Amino acid sequence: MTSNSPGIGTRLKRLPGQFLVALINATSILVIAACVLVVVVLNRADTAGARIAASITEATFSKMQISPAEFKTRLVALDQRIEVLSERLANPELQQDGALKQQLTELNRNLVDLRQVAESIRSAGPAVTSTAFEEAGAMVTDSLYALRGCRRQDREPASGS
Repeated sequence: MTSNSPGIGTRLKRLPGQFLVALINATSILVIAACVLVVVVLNRADTAGARIAASITEATFSKMQISPAEFKTRLVALDQRIEVLSERLANPELQQDGALKQQLTELNRNLVDLRQVAESIRSAGPAVTSTAFEEAGAMVTDSLYALRGCRRQDREPASGS
């Protein structure tokens, strides 16, 4: 009865090496799994960030009672006015012009309006914070449901109210 299998002593000598290889394999698998989870979490955080930004924008514009297109048009017009006034103020002969003073008065009114817009944005801060926490909580909850292989039926998209 001759066997070709190695003896117990040989097998015991190989055991630490095999154990080390098994540990390296397990560590590699864990690192790969961690990388995949990081990519998934970053994607979800990016999606939540986009939803929060949309909520912030919507809340700000609704508080200002203005459309985004109208706001952009006003900013472009204001920028053009500032450029024209800067050019006219650079010319010392035109600094005493009455029309220039009128344009400066209009510019000051526009700047007051912008200050009010900034105040509106600042006052929307608690709503933004609330939305951010709601989105973060929903993201964590959805991630946990996804890990369990379940789908939540009561999840509705967050609104910027």
